[in-house]
Amino acid sequence: MFVSRRIIRPEVGKTELAHERVHKLAGLIGGHGVGTRVSKVMAGEGAGDLHLYVYFETMSQAMAVGEAMTADAGVKALMAEREANPAGEVIGPEGFRIISGETKGETRASLQRVYEMKRSNLPAAMEMLDELRVMMKDEPVNIFAGVPVIASKMDMLFVSYAFADLAALGAGVDGVGISPEFQAIVARASEIGRLCEARITVAID
Repeated sequence: MFVSRRIIRPEVGKTELAHERVHKLAGLIGGHGVGTRVSKVMAGEGAGDLHLYVYFETMSQAMAVGEAMTADAGVKALMAEREANPAGEVIGPEGFRIISGETKGETRASLQRVYEMKRSNLPAAMEMLDELRVMMKDEPVNIFAGVPVIASKMDMLFVSYAFADLAALGAGVDGVGISPEFQAIVARASEIGRLCEARITVAID
């Protein structure tokens, strides 16, 4: 699976307009037969940002949707509105490939951790993720990871711990995240990559 991400940083005083436009764009993109999600960064890196994710089964599908959007009258009108009255900064889209696990629509709160990592260290990282899944098999969490395909920084690994809601996320951190066993894996991960970003996002679509 492939995922694109747009980051929207609302301008002060125009947050409501930025939210409105992001949801409108998500609807227009979704009209081309793909899944979308709009999330808000609640804490951590980029707090206050909006993320628009689009999910594709293949890169061919992603390119076909991208091409269709260039001819979409609704998208053109929305971009014209943005040019005439900007509501914030838009970064992306950037593209990622899911290399471990899968996304699930029923999870709405996520703890995202981003590592700067050489591609040669990915196999070791995947083994650690498998260990985490065994450790957390009785927890209501979905773990998945992705790497950039088309992005400004390519030597990265994105890991997401996705929960039903913020309450479940908090319980997961209290129950497992601060345990010695979990922290031992975190320490090992620091030997193959540098943790450079962490954030909590909540779906608002």
